[in-house]
Amino acid sequence: YSRQNKTSFDGIVTVMISPSDNLYDAIIIGGGPAGLSAAVYLGRFRRSVLVLDNGKGRSSFWQVNENYLGFPNGVTTRELRELGRKQAERFGAHFKDGAVERIETGDDHTFTVHTTVGEFRGRTILFATGVQDIWPDISGIEQWIGRQVFWCITCDGHRTVDKTIVCIGNDDAAATTALQFLTFTSHITLVADPDKVRFSEKKRRQLAAHGIDVVAAKPQYLEFSPDGTAITAVCLSDGTRLPAEMIFALLGVRPNTQMARQMGVALNDEGYILMDEEGYTSIPGVFAAGDLTGMYTQQVASAVHAGAEAAQTMNYYLYAPFQRNVGDEDAVDLARTHDPLSPSG
Repeated sequence: YSRQNKTSFDGIVTVMISPSDNLYDAIIIGGGPAGLSAAVYLGRFRRSVLVLDNGKGRSSFWQVNENYLGFPNGVTTRELRELGRKQAERFGAHFKDGAVERIETGDDHTFTVHTTVGEFRGRTILFATGVQDIWPDISGIEQWIGRQVFWCITCDGHRTVDKTIVCIGNDDAAATTALQFLTFTSHITLVADPDKVRFSEKKRRQLAAHGIDVVAAKPQYLEFSPDGTAITAVCLSDGTRLPAEMIFALLGVRPNTQMARQMGVALNDEGYILMDEEGYTSIPGVFAAGDLTGMYTQQVASAVHAGAEAAQTMNYYLYAPFQRNVGDEDAVDLARTHDPLSPSG
């Protein structure tokens, strides 16, 4: 690789590390917290890094993260994303804004990533593409995500203290979350699609016992304040109008693992990438970090941690044979040893 130093006006030295022979040490797919964290670490390991970012994902909405350490007044996920990008660039990471179309694996165990902005080659790939939340079929709801529409009780439950909230969900997981909101407020209504509802009898009894109304109807549209600056109600297919200061979509998620699936990376039954405790997937040189691995806690802090761990595993994989531990000299054999589907993985 080639290395150049640039000093900004604030005196911070930015290291620019370019790929050798147009071959990056690491190509990171996804510019959210997991991908950015990995880019920072890999850059500091003096690896040439390319981050491919389509600008989408959970961190592209408007929510303010108030439980990420170091920001006493909270930080918007968009701002955190911008700060992370600047930090990664300081340590030499390159960025391209575009979508991945396909990935080819070469006989030399390198990868060619075809995107809407060109083709790029890498020695390793990190999937950090997160998950796609399932939102109610209500026109215009996405512009309110992170403002009055949310999906996560851990992230935003504290905002609901003494507020009137509407939860939308169809299964026992949604019912359980609705019951957990009683920690914050007693003004809770759970809306369930009559064609999809599958609450167990036990959860139905618990909801009734704790005063949570369940309405079997489909959300159709939102009502707003006279000046249009706030949601005031959710209107349902049966004509019911539910006052709402906040809305929580509890409809589940879909992992963004289509590209990994096309490559042949092993997934579990729910479509999440399988990996071992060190971050190796079923394909040597391919790694994963963040929500798309089915993490129990889908938090910004968890994603940052996962990205940092993946970067350290990738860096070890990229070491020359003499830099690895005895027995780990062959990188491909090393990865196969850690295959999550193998008896020893």
